[in-house]
This record gives sequence, structure tokens and C-alpha cells, in this order.
Amino acid sequence: MNLSPFILGLKRRFGQHGRGDGSYRAFTTAFDEVMGPTELAALHEAMSPEQKRSFEEANQRFDTLFMAERVEIGAISAALVRDLRHGMTDEDRRGTVVSFLIDHSGSMRGLRMMAALLAIEGAVDALTHAGIATELLGFTTTSWKGGKSRQAWRWAGRPPNPGRLCDLRHIVYGEPGRPHSQPWRLRMALRLDMLHENIDGEALAWAADRLDVDRWPRRIICLVSDGSPVDDSTLLANEDRSLLVRHLQETEQRLAAEGFTVATLLIGDESVPQPALFERASEPEGAGVGLIGLIRRALLSEQA
Repeated sequence: MNLSPFILGLKRRFGQHGRGDGSYRAFTTAFDEVMGPTELAALHEAMSPEQKRSFEEANQRFDTLFMAERVEIGAISAALVRDLRHGMTDEDRRGTVVSFLIDHSGSMRGLRMMAALLAIEGAVDALTHAGIATELLGFTTTSWKGGKSRQAWRWAGRPPNPGRLCDLRHIVYGEPGRPHSQPWRLRMALRLDMLHENIDGEALAWAADRLDVDRWPRRIICLVSDGSPVDDSTLLANEDRSLLVRHLQETEQRLAAEGFTVATLLIGDESVPQPALFERASEPEGAGVGLIGLIRRALLSEQA
């Protein structure tokens, strides 16, 4: 592949100096990707024997370690189903979608990711029984240290303030209106090689763009994350170190103005900017309880 015209275009775009006005942009989107069921299946089939063994062990731990937590989450999920059936009309429930957007950053590995998946497992089950559509999404980057975007930036002469400087990977685990009948797809989040950096603002905008207001007048996005967006490649190359956090906040505000409800489950104890609607949890059971409570607030607060 001849990258010379591509690199020349980047040089013309940025000239001698990048913009330092704080506006958000990506240096390039040429290397971003969306991974859907077909790509996930191919990745699943291509695992090495060692990866398969590690993946199976992670699945076994997930299935066996949290039996007591599942009982507790199941009880409050059943209560949520009853409340949704009584608090919302059939038409309201048919016109509602809840999109779960899961942070796949490296800091979510291990117990935090298990807590997130355990919570989402209970929440999706409750919403399905209540007749409310759900979508399962993930977001990360394709690699560490900026990937091909950073290489292109270097080839373009390292212009200052390049904006987002990494290759996004957005993941579709399950779409609305289709049964989430292949749990191994979402369990792919337990693989360490799926977890890299996190650009929350663009992921949130992508999740919102997938939800058709004509089909679902009421659109809720549940962001499940351990904190603020982080990408070292981007932050080191830009003067504005708050670029990613500010873009997330601006995206949340824009979506609220467009009629979305953005709810955030924060997993962990990090000190991060608090969204308008959020719950915080540090334990697997707490994550499930917190997410069910968050959904209750997002869906029933207006009816209360």
C-alpha cells in the first residue's frame, strides 16, 4: 500500500502547526475499526491453544465464583421487572432501548471486567423480561501506544496538537431486537488482549448514532467504566491534557440536549469527574446492584 498520498494529505491538513484552540478532532480515522459478530467469531476461532485454555479458565471462574452475587442480583432484577411493567405502558417499553457501552481499557481487566459483565448479565435479563430492547457494545483501541495513527503522525513530521492519536476499536456484541444468545461473544471481554486504551467521548457518540429515534423515542446509554478516558499517545502529543475528558463531558451534554439519557456505572474508587447520572461500585455484587438501581432511576424517575 502506497501511503505517500495519505501522508501528503495529512501534512496539508495540519500545515506547519496543529490547532491549539482546544477543539476536538482525530488526527486520522483511517485505521479505526468496528468489530461485529463476524469478526468476533473469526477472532474466537483463531485463538491459539494457550489463548483458548486461558479463555476457558476465565469463563469457568466467571461462572463459578459469583453464585451468591447472582442470587442477590437476580432478586433485585425481578423487582425491577415488576416495577417496569407497572411503571411504564406497553407502548413506552416498546419504544425504549438501553445500550450498554463497556469500557475495554487495560485497567478494567480481571475482577473489574467480571463485575461489569456480571452486572450487565442481570440488567439485560431484567430488561428483556420487561420487553425493553438492549444493545451490547464495547470500546477500546486496536493496540497500545497509538498504533498506525501514531506512525502516520510521525511520518507526517509530528505536527503539534494532532488531536486523538490512536486507532479506535468499537465492538458490537449484540444488537437491539436480536436475542443475545451467544454469551461467549461478550465473554471475549475477559481476554486480556482485547483491553487497551479508552476514548469514551467518541465511543459514546458512536453508541448514540446507532439508535434510531424513530424506532426508539426513548434512548438510554449505560456507560460502564472505571473512570476517565485515557490514551497516552494522544495526551503526550497535545498541549491540552484535558482534551479527552472535556470531549466526553461535551458529548454527554450534547446527547442530553438531543434527548438521550446517559447513565454511568463507575467501577472502582478512582477520583474522576462525576457525571450527571451515575452510580459507583467496587465489588461484583455492588456493580450489579448499582447498575439495576441506575436503570431504575433512568427509566422510572420521570414516571415517579
